[in-house]
Amino acid sequence: MTSTLSPTLQAERRSWRYWFDDGLPSLLAGAGCLLFALSMLYPRRDHSSILSVVIPLTAIVLYGLILLRSREILDWLKARITYPRTGYVRPPYFLEDTAQPLDLTVLSLQGADAKPSVDAARLHAERKRRLWVSVVLTLVAVLPMMYFRSPWICAVSGLLLAGAMWFKGRPEQRLSWIVLGGIPLLGFTMWTFLPRGIVSSERVSYFLAAAGVLFLVDGAASLLRFLSRNPRPSSVSNVDQSHD
Repeated sequence: MTSTLSPTLQAERRSWRYWFDDGLPSLLAGAGCLLFALSMLYPRRDHSSILSVVIPLTAIVLYGLILLRSREILDWLKARITYPRTGYVRPPYFLEDTAQPLDLTVLSLQGADAKPSVDAARLHAERKRRLWVSVVLTLVAVLPMMYFRSPWICAVSGLLLAGAMWFKGRPEQRLSWIVLGGIPLLGFTMWTFLPRGIVSSERVSYFLAAAGVLFLVDGAASLLRFLSRNPRPSSVSNVDQSHD
């Protein structure tokens, strides 16, 4: 399908891939997963301890900050880590929102100028379809893990969650095998080793915490690879000067 897209839409897909190359979105996703899991797992039996209140509350506040301000946080990180090395690329959100209805936009264009708008609508519809399918797969994976006591459901949930992530991100995001292979492996590990008494939301919390670790490992590996391939320009110039 990519070969049939206009150059503008192909550039948008490249910007999506560029957005994930430095590993920062994976690091932020991993931090969010761990914070949410911590807010659910931290012991609350000793209500007389101030830590039993402060730690879960801090975790959920930080998780909410990441959830609501992820775009701003990523922009801030990329401005200090990514853009000085590879240059600024407009974030891949500029074709998501349209100020005018599609029919009016297409009618206002002529000939080849209408094709980018049609391509944008097609990509937008495809992205929305992938999003809803991945949401359904995620719910089908998570809800049984909460309400079925049988431990084998964790293995099935891991496979479904990996499938949901692959289906949602496959055209634009290169998901590594650390995540795509780690999530099903995590499900099988929980099936085998997780104590049988851990069920319901607690089981989901452990799964979420382990998934957060996978995202952090994946993001750290991507960031290290990105930094090794793209040193700061000042570092390159200093090396050149030393050779002179």
